[in-house]
Amino acid sequence: HTLTCYFVRHGERVDHIDDTWAQTADTPYDPPLTPHGHKQAEHTGALIHALEQQNEPTRASETEYLVLTSPFQRCAQTAAALVEGSRRKDTRGAPWSVAVEPGLSEVMSEGYFDEQVPDSIIDTCVERVRQEWSVAYDDEYAAAQLVLPRYPEDFQQMMARFVATLDCVASRQIGLRMSRRAAGLSDPRRVVVLVTHGAGIGSLLWATTLKPGSNNVDYCAVTRAEVRARRTSEPLATFGSSRIPAFAWTVGPYAYSGHTANL
Repeated sequence: HTLTCYFVRHGERVDHIDDTWAQTADTPYDPPLTPHGHKQAEHTGALIHALEQQNEPTRASETEYLVLTSPFQRCAQTAAALVEGSRRKDTRGAPWSVAVEPGLSEVMSEGYFDEQVPDSIIDTCVERVRQEWSVAYDDEYAAAQLVLPRYPEDFQQMMARFVATLDCVASRQIGLRMSRRAAGLSDPRRVVVLVTHGAGIGSLLWATTLKPGSNNVDYCAVTRAEVRARRTSEPLATFGSSRIPAFAWTVGPYAYSGHTANL
């Protein structure tokens, strides 16, 4: 297989536990995780480590990981805790890097927001990751989308955005491996972890199965997907213009959350 991806919803968010949090928050549109959400994310990292050992026993030791996160705080915190959870189980010390991907942002719908969320949360997230994380930022990663989706965004537009984001990620990662091989460079196996929101997970499930996915999967639900083939030799569609994915995928496990059930 040419690329393995994981799709992870963020952990438990504070404003869904504390109804008063938003009343005094500086950025009420960008809630952080609860302590329980951090624990959920750590267990998710451990699960990803176990799944790679199970699915790729001969290549797990040469795997490097790239985690792509929505710029919203709850996703970035989930990504950070996920890396730590995996590292605790990994005696080899697999290399992890991270990048912020605005294409994975929350749906900018009127049901979720009263107005456009400022694009400044992207730079804020990038700086927080650089300064506070014990993981390298991937400066070579070229984001599929450079700004947040425009308000108001409907669910069909969001689905097309996520299909386009996943197509870009898969195409560029596969192209990077091909370029390495052509240049005679080392070609370590790379796993990409996409950390996003509930509605985004539903769209990624559509992009990889062509079946409607739930917009309300459990916190830190995990899906593993492997690229099987390119559907067409045509160039990728204009970003956000199509809900038909460019790649065919093999998916499983699907929106699994058993690892957090008894925390």
